[in-house]
Amino acid sequence: MPTLTAAALDQAAARIAPTLTEPERAAWAGITADYSRGLATKTTQQLIDEALRSLPQHGTRPAVDVRLPGRIARALPDWAHRTRADLSHKPSTQLAVAAEILRKWGWQNKPHQLRDGRGRRCICGAICTTVVGLGVGTIDSAHQAAGYVLAELRGRGWNALIGDWNQRVCRTADQAIELVTAAQRRALNAGH
Repeated sequence: MPTLTAAALDQAAARIAPTLTEPERAAWAGITADYSRGLATKTTQQLIDEALRSLPQHGTRPAVDVRLPGRIARALPDWAHRTRADLSHKPSTQLAVAAEILRKWGWQNKPHQLRDGRGRRCICGAICTTVVGLGVGTIDSAHQAAGYVLAELRGRGWNALIGDWNQRVCRTADQAIELVTAAQRRALNAGH
């Protein structure tokens, strides 16, 4: 099995998610403007019904039940956590688990480091941990998961890599978790 690193994952995502051109950004802005106008014309009940229809079958919980090790164990190397290998998980599941890793173990501002001394991960490090540390999915599906994160960033007008977004001084853990969760929704909508 090839080695999966956070930097390699970021580069793989860049190959998958194309950079938006200015006309594409303008088209996206037009689509979102039309969508927001549509929201203003719907009743509250219509919005609730639409939101409930869009929930995945398993609700807001990930499709896999992963028990993350506690606070002390989170700083251990990823191989120490490996309890099973399940190659059937899709990128959306990997993103759900990565969001949970960021929530429970913490997020760090330094890109391309699997973990700091306290066990906190960057976004790419959290996705790598799903495969290498927890055995959820494959390296290929991790590349796709990172591609969905980068596609979400491209949709928000960010044309650099995930690591560059991650290391910005103004970033917070909540923003990182929200980004991974939005990428998970994007993957679910694509059937992945």
